Amino acid sequence: MFDKLGQLKDLWQLKNQIQEIKKRLDNMVIKVDSPNHVFEITISGSQEVKEVVVSELVQNFSREQLAEELKTLINKSVRDSQALAAQAMGNAAGNLPQA
Repeated sequence: MFDKLGQLKDLWQLKNQIQEIKKRLDNMVIKVDSPNHVFEITISGSQEVKEVVVSELVQNFSREQLAEELKTLINKSVRDSQALAAQAMGNAAGNLPQA
């Protein structure tokens, strides 16, 4: 009986920690610039795009070049936000209740 109550308490603590991590990730932002500085994305640690900036340099590139710029930028922003999330979760893992 008491073992089950302890497990429920641990689950409740885990749920609270997950919610706290999500809040922190929502508030963390990363700015990523495209290789030729045509685009800039601001993305949260929870991978929500907050802002996209398009430079006037966009006029100097072909559609294919712009597509490549965007692809590179999006992939980098996703990788960076994943790394940020992994770091935040890794830091929190040290505080998780032990089974």
